[in-house]
Amino acid sequence: MKTNTALTAFLVFAAPSLLLAGEAESTNTTMPPQPMAAYSDGGWFVGGGADYLLDAEEIFYNAHLGYDFGNGSSLFVEAGWIGADQSGFPFNTSVDIIPITLDYKYEIVFTESFGLYLGLGVGGANVDVSAGFASGGEWVLAAQAFVGLVYEFSPTFEIYGGVRYLWFDDVNLAGANIDDFDDYSFGAGIRFNF
Repeated sequence: MKTNTALTAFLVFAAPSLLLAGEAESTNTTMPPQPMAAYSDGGWFVGGGADYLLDAEEIFYNAHLGYDFGNGSSLFVEAGWIGADQSGFPFNTSVDIIPITLDYKYEIVFTESFGLYLGLGVGGANVDVSAGFASGGEWVLAAQAFVGLVYEFSPTFEIYGGVRYLWFDDVNLAGANIDDFDDYSFGAGIRFNF
């Protein structure tokens, strides 16, 4: 009888507490680790930068306007300027190149703020040459490829730096033929996202 009373007391008082304790353990779940940062929400962006052309030893200034589709992909129009002046006998020479390209960029995100980008672009370049009293300009085919790193300080501001390969087709001005121009550059810039 004492055993039955002890067993009954255990079942009435202790067993529900043990069941509730087991229930508490099974409902106490930890939050799963958050996935790596997602791509941006997308939207318009504007930016600009400067690249140092290794062979030409000139600065390539550039600006761009584009749209980020929010899945790592973006399209943008980039316009730039390269200028070179040479003094010499019998006259001075000035070359201005204004490339305008439509570019595709894909970004791979490593952390919430840090990523890798790569892309391609194609378009045209206006090449204007002045030598003494003669001058002329011509539009030629232009293309580029680029890769680099991007760091996002906030959803609206980021910096980037990378390597670019830039190519322009042959230029024929005043009977003179200038072979196609190609060069590598290192550069950096800033971008504002809207």
